[in-house]
Amino acid sequence: MTIAVSTARDWPVSRNQDITRANEFDVAGEARIYQSFKHFWHPVLFTRELDDKPKRVTLCGIHVVVVRLNNEVRAFNDLCAHRGTALSLGTVACGPTGEELRCPYHGWQFDNAGVCTMAPQRPDLAGRVRARIRRFLCEERYGMIWVCLVDEPRYPIPEFKQWDDDSYQKIEIPSSQWSTSAPRRVENFTDLGHFAIVHDGWLGDVNHPEPPKHEVWREGDSVRVKTLEPKREPGKAKYGIETEPGSDGLVDTWQNWWIHMPLTVTFNQTAPGNRDYVMFFHPTPIGPKTIRNFTIAARNFGNRETAAEEIISFTQTIYAQDIEIVESQRPEELPEDLSSEMHLGGVDTPQIEYRKWLLELADELVPQDQTQT
Repeated sequence: MTIAVSTARDWPVSRNQDITRANEFDVAGEARIYQSFKHFWHPVLFTRELDDKPKRVTLCGIHVVVVRLNNEVRAFNDLCAHRGTALSLGTVACGPTGEELRCPYHGWQFDNAGVCTMAPQRPDLAGRVRARIRRFLCEERYGMIWVCLVDEPRYPIPEFKQWDDDSYQKIEIPSSQWSTSAPRRVENFTDLGHFAIVHDGWLGDVNHPEPPKHEVWREGDSVRVKTLEPKREPGKAKYGIETEPGSDGLVDTWQNWWIHMPLTVTFNQTAPGNRDYVMFFHPTPIGPKTIRNFTIAARNFGNRETAAEEIISFTQTIYAQDIEIVESQRPEELPEDLSSEMHLGGVDTPQIEYRKWLLELADELVPQDQTQT
């Protein structure tokens, strides 16, 4: 484990040529990183969004039908094995195995494993038709439905410790679609240098733009970022902390990030009075340049009756301040050559470590000679 420590008095401009691995973000590298996302779990729906009908989602460019059969959530390739119809247009029907997915075109039915159990045009073949549809791994967790497109995920679904802790109020933030790449959005979510500038009065103070001292290291499946000194942040908007008249309105907070590779982020911030504010975040890649934000926020303070309104309003305000800026970044994916960007030593260390690990995972999971363009 290597720990990089940033100090507020030592922020040299990084020599890009020294960032060896990160300079390999060329076109082929970008394609391999995107393809590697198929090897990981991604939330595709909030549980409440799935009713008694099949639902289509898109993950890494692949259309997936999500459906609840016999009280279990299942995910399949959204393509009937008979004539290629979208099964998401179908229904849940009774069949030999209980609830089954019924194609809207010719009425073929598929069981929990994706095996065809019925072709109405030839009832004599019931149970003998060899056709089947591709089934994907699917789990319900933290109020979301997760899907993985390969049979052996590289890492398990990240842990969200506060989910089962009754002292925390958990609030689902309405999801939104952004025109950017998933790694760009992760970098935005964890970018220490932009809080005071973009979110002045909300997550920082433009008069104090310097991030606190922090350390960055790898731990398990995560890039860890931890502040070593308090970050001054407005106390009222997020925490409801009233400051003394005439003060700057800022309070000392302590921050921790877990970037669970490659795309899930847990952020934990503690304010005076042991007020914990937690965000569990994942930008699911719909395509190489389109994502859907999934966010669960949690806090152990405040009025439970007003928690949803307060947390949703606050988070949507922050996201609204970010979206135009993030969508304006070019290229939409990470740069083909990192030397085209300027980096501050220490301040940008989390993003540099994150990019290097993305490339390592791409090397492991997507051989260069198998890259699809």
